[in-house]
Amino acid sequence: MPPLPKHPTVRARRNRTSTRAYLTPVADPEVPELPAYADWHPAVVDWWRDCWSSPMVPEWTDSDRHGLMMAARLMQLVWSEQTSPTARTTAASEVRYLLRECGLTPMSRRTLQWEVCRAEAAVERTAERRRKAAPDPRLSMMEGGA
Repeated sequence: MPPLPKHPTVRARRNRTSTRAYLTPVADPEVPELPAYADWHPAVVDWWRDCWSSPMVPEWTDSDRHGLMMAARLMQLVWSEQTSPTARTTAASEVRYLLRECGLTPMSRRTLQWEVCRAEAAVERTAERRRKAAPDPRLSMMEGGA
């Protein structure tokens, strides 16, 4: 007779990271100002506002602010017309790395097991869109249709 399985609370491996979190959007986020020492490109300003309005903000610490500032400076280089193509490519790869480190990409959120809770309205819109979608013709063939 095989041994009885272990109780779930005793299992050693739960396939869960310590960074798992359910993120909810903040209603009225506090967006810090970009420093005045640069004439920021509009794309960088938009990114900065979106970044600090994202649901990931509660997971960041004060030290993450410095990494985001560095990402903003690198984005400024990417968007600047005076930046050489080689420097622009290097800056873009560094920005991509910094965004990943702060959980600002879909794959980094998946790795950190951060799940953004969607608003009920978005869930309802998705369900409505799926109800209105045309049925897959392959399904009618499986049910004995022509």
